[in-house]
Amino acid sequence: MTSPSGHRRAWAHPVARVIAVGALSAGIVLGVDRLGAVPTDAAPQVAGKQVAATSVTAYCPGDPFTDKSEVDVTGEISAHTAPGPVLEGVITPSEEPGEISIRDLSTDPSSDTDQDEPPRSGPTDLVEDELDGPVRVRARQHHAPGAVMSQSFVAGGERATGLAAMPCTAPIADAWLVSGGAEDGRQEHLVLTNPGANAVSVTLDALGAKGEESVVVPPRDRTVVLLDAIGGTDAPQAVHVSSSNGLVVPTIVDHHLDGLVPAGVETTAATTSPSRRQVIPAGAGGDERGVVVGAPGGSDAVVQVRSLGEDGSRSASVETVPAGSAVDLDLPEQESGVHGWLVESDEPVVAAAHLTTRAPDGTRDMAWSVATTAVRSLGGVALPATTGGDVTRSVSVTADEEPATAEVLALRDGEVTKQEVSLAAGHSTAVPVAAAEAVWVRPTSGVVHAAALLVGGDGAEQARATSLPIESSRVAVRDIEVVHQR
Repeated sequence: MTSPSGHRRAWAHPVARVIAVGALSAGIVLGVDRLGAVPTDAAPQVAGKQVAATSVTAYCPGDPFTDKSEVDVTGEISAHTAPGPVLEGVITPSEEPGEISIRDLSTDPSSDTDQDEPPRSGPTDLVEDELDGPVRVRARQHHAPGAVMSQSFVAGGERATGLAAMPCTAPIADAWLVSGGAEDGRQEHLVLTNPGANAVSVTLDALGAKGEESVVVPPRDRTVVLLDAIGGTDAPQAVHVSSSNGLVVPTIVDHHLDGLVPAGVETTAATTSPSRRQVIPAGAGGDERGVVVGAPGGSDAVVQVRSLGEDGSRSASVETVPAGSAVDLDLPEQESGVHGWLVESDEPVVAAAHLTTRAPDGTRDMAWSVATTAVRSLGGVALPATTGGDVTRSVSVTADEEPATAEVLALRDGEVTKQEVSLAAGHSTAVPVAAAEAVWVRPTSGVVHAAALLVGGDGAEQARATSLPIESSRVAVRDIEVVHQR
């Protein structure tokens, strides 16, 4: 970015209106309801035993391509406040004026707020129209609970084309990332972003590699590592990122050049930690698809992959993954109505799914969908405003081991559309969200996993695909003790 302010679009949506829509299918019910006008009177800040979050900070890695001459990137950073209808029944935000800021990571965090200006409520949405280096995105006070931030870009040029998006996330000390493949012309880079004021030493342990690698990430900066040089080029990448003296935001950028034909690009955040059961709520569909499973332990893992869809779950693959390796599992021909995957194993594994779309001119794009944790009280993600082509936007919602119900809320032009979903155990559905700018999932019973998926529409001239996990949003900071007076 050329300046801390950059080129931004900001606007305050009017009091959000709620429009409810619905449909019905086997094993899945989308209910219909209409809410009245959003109340304008402020309610108490304390909801039950929770106190609303007053600050939410996330970090975006920025443009992952260091060689600007080979890849043309048009990107943006998007941040959205959760409107009142989204937070209803979850938390009541602070009455203090709220604001959203997007700043270059190199700037002092204390500059995010102008101490000389009196508090006033700022715009509820903010978009940075330029994607350069890493940034810090922060929502404060009234705008903090449930706020969502993401980065996205459209790549063009001779070496990479396609749409890529990912949520901006909080830094962590331990993470697993899964991406990539063994095809010729495939490259995966690991971007490590350090938001702290001190350098951070990071250890990289890629499955299939001969040993660990250490990397030092400068303060308030990022380091880009070619994973092919660590994990090799014979298999997908499954890499363990750990740090002991600080926190980082890890991201994999995967791009494929099939001969002279660009075959897609995607940015991938961390998947869930090794477990015997992994739920991938998106990643099915497309012209081609697959599931990559890594076995980080000392024993081979016997893995079963089950497809999750509107007709329930079905066995799709059973395979043994050798210890210390990552394998792209063979899957049967695409079934209609499949929206996600369940990975079960006798040993802890990591997993992610991929799909590929193809345009009439032969160009392709890819999407990587990671395994997610269950959404707690609320989860959300900001969606790309610029996609470089016609795409279909949907939210995949999956019920795991028990029936579940949830509400999918989509924000567009200041209006919130709500769709109620009822799922039998082991079922998954895709809820269309049209041209939504941000989406939230609010469970009402049971356990659900969710992700947003953008895929080029039928007959689209440009191949486009990207997937964004929907994880639990920060809505509260702590519990408070309730004392009953006698």
